[in-house]
Amino acid sequence: MGRVADKRYTLGIMVTELHKAGIRLIDNISGEASEHFAEFTDGEWRQLNDYLSHVADLHSTQFLIKGEGVQLNFAWNQGSNPQWRAKAPPVDDVLAFLHRLRPLILQEEPACFQKVRAVLKRRLKDAPIHPFMGWLLEVYEGKEMQKMISIQSNNCIVNSEKMLFTWLNAYEYHREREKQELLESYSKIMPTEWSRGVFLTLLVEKGKAISNLGALVEVVLGKRNALSLSV
Repeated sequence: MGRVADKRYTLGIMVTELHKAGIRLIDNISGEASEHFAEFTDGEWRQLNDYLSHVADLHSTQFLIKGEGVQLNFAWNQGSNPQWRAKAPPVDDVLAFLHRLRPLILQEEPACFQKVRAVLKRRLKDAPIHPFMGWLLEVYEGKEMQKMISIQSNNCIVNSEKMLFTWLNAYEYHREREKQELLESYSKIMPTEWSRGVFLTLLVEKGKAISNLGALVEVVLGKRNALSLSV
């Protein structure tokens, strides 16, 4: 029987650089300041920088530059048909806005809002910013909007995270026929353009949360001196 050749290995040390960051919080009531430090891996640091790049792309869209937003009006008097009115920015502006949102709101994207928020929440766990992070999530998921108005149809909350992604997958990011049929059933109650305005409003709310998280990322990366938070 022949001899099995010896296996030889070259050993090496893999060094991962840790990026240190610190934030300084000032209590606006007492004036007391506290400093908090955190370390981020190379991957996380790159993730934060990529997030800011996506946010900058989003802010460059005419949809946000013009700041016209979406106008929704509903009027109903007993004995008459409901009046639905919706006014949105030009289609091209909306499409550019939706395109720039993709890497920020699709959860499989490496630098999306949810993943970056989770990184900051984990690394800054000792900093008293949990109320702020919780508020960001409520705004992002449309729950702040639901506190002001809850739009329901067929026992379903229309202005919700679930229905928003149903619309995106039905008409914008994909063309899923099953989801199109579901949304078409709602058009018997409210006009398609009006429900589209509702979903665009939810995306404006996401943009608000995304921008506020971006401000915190800027502080961590040393690109902003301070951030005023109500915590």
